[in-house]
Amino acid sequence: MSWLPLGRIVWALAVVGVLAGLVHLTSLLAIPAVAQHDAYARVEAIGRPFATVALPPASPASRAFPFADPAVASSVCLYDLAKGPVRARAPQARAGFAALSFHSRRGIVYFALTDRAANKGQMEALIVTPEQLRVLVARDDEDNPSQDLRIVSPTPRGFVMARVLSDSPDLMPAAEAQAGAMTCESEPIAEAEK
Repeated sequence: MSWLPLGRIVWALAVVGVLAGLVHLTSLLAIPAVAQHDAYARVEAIGRPFATVALPPASPASRAFPFADPAVASSVCLYDLAKGPVRARAPQARAGFAALSFHSRRGIVYFALTDRAANKGQMEALIVTPEQLRVLVARDDEDNPSQDLRIVSPTPRGFVMARVLSDSPDLMPAAEAQAGAMTCESEPIAEAEK
């Protein structure tokens, strides 16, 4: 009976460890692509495109949107860039933290704004596809450049989420109203140039 040298055993264990790590990493990266009940599907179930919908308040019993913060009012708006760019707007009505996050079809956040980026009391961005961005840039006037914050979406469909922090429970209605005031509207390219 011959024993394997220690070097071969260590090498075999290293190969098995690397293969196990690769399988684990591949499965973790594949989960969002094959998930049936992802973030977009949850949002799609409660609202239609270009309509702002308030998310239900966070509670221990709520399973639709897990890990939500009970001190944050949230609303979402689905968008589809098939008919043109989408302008997302949210007012900054009071002092306190507010944010917009832009999510791809798979629910991955690809851009975010906070209330510190508000201009004239409003957070605003134009969501575009790479092709729409090329058209807009080609039409830009060098003497009078566009003031729009243009965000390139990695997917033609996705959603925008508004979150407003309520400093205390009695301020929650104001936070909910501010989050619910978010809009996302499709704009033809000609209008998006303004």
